[in-house]
Amino acid sequence: MYRVKWSQKDLLGENKEWFPWPDRIACILDILHHVPRSMFSEHQMSVVGWSHQVMGLPAPSRRSMKRVEKLLQKLCGIQTLRYKGALGNVYYTNDICAMIAEEFANPLVRKHLSDLPEERNTGLSEARHFSRWRHEISVDLATPMARSSGQDFYVLEPAMVMDCGSSSYRMPSRWFEKGGNVYADTWGMTMMDGQGWIVEEHDTKPIELKQFMVSFPYLRESWEQRGIADPTVILGSRQERDGRVSQWTRTDSKIGNRWREKAQGKRVYAFPVWLYCDDTSGNKSKKWNKHNSFLFTPAGLPHDQAHLEYHVHFICTSNVAPPLEMLDGISEQINKGQSEGIWAWDCEADEAALLIPSVLAVLGDNPMQSELACHIGLHGKYFCRCCFVKGKDADDMEDLDDITEELLVGAPSAAPEYPSIDSGASESASERSGSDTGGRGSKSKKKKKRKQREETAQEMLARVRRFLKVREARDPIETQRDLRNVFTAATTIGQKTHSKALKREKGIKDMYQEHFTEKVFDFMKKLSGGVPERQAKVDELVKTLPKDEMLASPVWRIQDDLDPHRDTPVEILHVVLLGFVKYFWRDAMARLSDEQKATVIACLISVRTSGLEIPPIAARTLVKYAGSLVGRDFRVVAQVAPFVLHGLVPAACYKAWVALSTLIPLIWQPVINDLVQYLADLRAGINTFLLATTEWTPRWFNKPKFHIILHLPDHIERLGPAILFATESFESYNSPIRSLSINSNRQAPSRDIAVGFAASG
Repeated sequence: MYRVKWSQKDLLGENKEWFPWPDRIACILDILHHVPRSMFSEHQMSVVGWSHQVMGLPAPSRRSMKRVEKLLQKLCGIQTLRYKGALGNVYYTNDICAMIAEEFANPLVRKHLSDLPEERNTGLSEARHFSRWRHEISVDLATPMARSSGQDFYVLEPAMVMDCGSSSYRMPSRWFEKGGNVYADTWGMTMMDGQGWIVEEHDTKPIELKQFMVSFPYLRESWEQRGIADPTVILGSRQERDGRVSQWTRTDSKIGNRWREKAQGKRVYAFPVWLYCDDTSGNKSKKWNKHNSFLFTPAGLPHDQAHLEYHVHFICTSNVAPPLEMLDGISEQINKGQSEGIWAWDCEADEAALLIPSVLAVLGDNPMQSELACHIGLHGKYFCRCCFVKGKDADDMEDLDDITEELLVGAPSAAPEYPSIDSGASESASERSGSDTGGRGSKSKKKKKRKQREETAQEMLARVRRFLKVREARDPIETQRDLRNVFTAATTIGQKTHSKALKREKGIKDMYQEHFTEKVFDFMKKLSGGVPERQAKVDELVKTLPKDEMLASPVWRIQDDLDPHRDTPVEILHVVLLGFVKYFWRDAMARLSDEQKATVIACLISVRTSGLEIPPIAARTLVKYAGSLVGRDFRVVAQVAPFVLHGLVPAACYKAWVALSTLIPLIWQPVINDLVQYLADLRAGINTFLLATTEWTPRWFNKPKFHIILHLPDHIERLGPAILFATESFESYNSPIRSLSINSNRQAPSRDIAVGFAASG
């Protein structure tokens, strides 16, 4: 038995064969210690070292290996950054910009990444095929340049193009791909008596890259010889043909696009990401130890790569800092990358490149997305983060005929008349399908419930009608204005109740801002004297708080036109599988007698699963533990339920099951060949499902998810197939987060977990 000792030369990489490790042994042990998702504890690594010694194999001590790991992390690893948030909590995040740079330098990832949106009519399967990336991402954050014949053509710079056999001067505004070629949306340019140029933004035309002849730097040097106006003099822009000329503010026309100077002749690429946030327990036991975590995955991956575990990256976690406080540090890193760019090695072009990060959408379950969108939560009167649909206390009383008529629009078959409500059945369904709980941060103490007045049939019908329509969309500018009004009221003596009423009436709640308003409320309780004296003291306190936008949620500081109301898409795992399928399956099992359950078990066992690409069904588990199943179980249930429940549940219930099982394959489509037809079919499928559910019992519509599903077609139209923003791959990260939490010393879990993921790459 002997120990391996490394000299300083070994640690500095003198051994070229195993660089950056000192030798083969260090390489193997380091990889073993940091295998992603299979974290070895220090104790386990000590056992590995002991086994090497017993077998007479060379084995370095853990102390030596720690020296190697520390040096490697400093030399070529991801750095873990410490933050002290505005709410007073310390948390650690891994360097997002460094992770993005490593992704671009990784040949296993780079070959799959795309940086340009693509226009196509069929085979739509990636985020870049849809309107959010194609039209909505800020021009400054989309890929700003394309290279042709040794010239770099940047957006928002004049260029000479060959159009219809003659040269003209146009300004590219956005690059995209079509039919395997690169094109630019361009704006016309009008020369004003040789004095300068007017950019005609209303005159849009796509032009292929190969038609671009002369770039801005060459025009700047040769404009006099060409007999044109100085291209650095842009007098203004016009939005309409005969409209007024407004000042040009998109760039400094003397310099051109800012990325040209920063890139120094290198290529510049956009790098949008899917940002994900959720909570998980840091304990192995059932005792809840909440850790809020942020993860991301590149949005430029094709659909068959998007959800591989290899592409999911950990950013941060904390059991004390709330999500919005950690988002402050994340947004700071992203904004820095958007301002300065991220230098990376392009392993395909074998040269350095500059990357521009952006957030395509924010993913998570419904309560988390509500919190990130500064929404009051699913328990509020305005329970939808996307629109202003009202809950139970609205006053409208409308006729049910309108409901059926609206739902039938686009439905594949006519629906029967709405049946009378069976109070007994409705009551039992209501008990099993109570409203979802509210957003995070709500107090855990149970308040004594007041006895509520029983809802009349007319009131229920009016609520269902409101529930089944998409209402006025929420606007991020209005939300920010309303949040400022809430804070103004909260910091005014005697307006505390009014500030809370404003939140209820607008359906908004900024958990980040809440920290400061609660601080003000606590301060107010200690004051005495007249209103002017107390108000003066409150005003002095407000001066010590963060200013203006720093007082509001960091989600508003992510600089890429992110709309937290529209860019928090419907998450199909929690809405469909852990929503509708779970509700219906638990209800079905509660209805059945023991004899009927035995029949269901027999039917489940007899299902041939080869065509479903799943293992044999655990029939007894699905029936006996219907209330404790997980997402993968409900995937199975959704596919087989109509076959095993036939004749065992009421006809209306069975019809709802058939409608749901018909809808699910539409939702999980990985490729869309005709977007218009697909969206029409999807909306019809959703309407058919909701109509069938209404015919069964409208009391299911205590569940907000039955309204939230109505927004799915709009999200697919902007972001792509629903499976692109499904969260199963992110949810699978809960296990390694929990493992690192268990193996930490519990003194600084945010740091220990972040360091563990940084070391595992």
